[in-house]
Amino acid sequence: MGHRRLIALVAVLATTPVVLAACGDDSEQVSNTLPPIATTTTTTTVLVTTTTVPLFYTVQPGDILSVVAEQFGVSVADIMALNNMTDPDHIEVGEQLRIPQPGEVIPTTSTVLAESDTTSGG
Repeated sequence: MGHRRLIALVAVLATTPVVLAACGDDSEQVSNTLPPIATTTTTTTVLVTTTTVPLFYTVQPGDILSVVAEQFGVSVADIMALNNMTDPDHIEVGEQLRIPQPGEVIPTTSTVLAESDTTSGG
């Protein structure tokens, strides 16, 4: 029976360092790891206004209405309607042109014929 005890004792002594290493202090392991990843969140707030502020453009020497319209991303027809213009080729230096804003309702004028004008003499 002494022989079995000797084998058991050798087995215990041989495995003790392995078991102790597996259950060792984790402080070394923790110090070698990265800190948790911090995440950030950004938010965007869109301000919506309900009023439209008129934008005016002062005509400069050499300006033509089509270039002014293109500069502001609007149509020549809308600028003409908003400014009661009849001739797109007639703008004067120093003249203040009102530029339509996005979503702005452009006033239009139409000619309404009287009923007598639309019927032919019958």
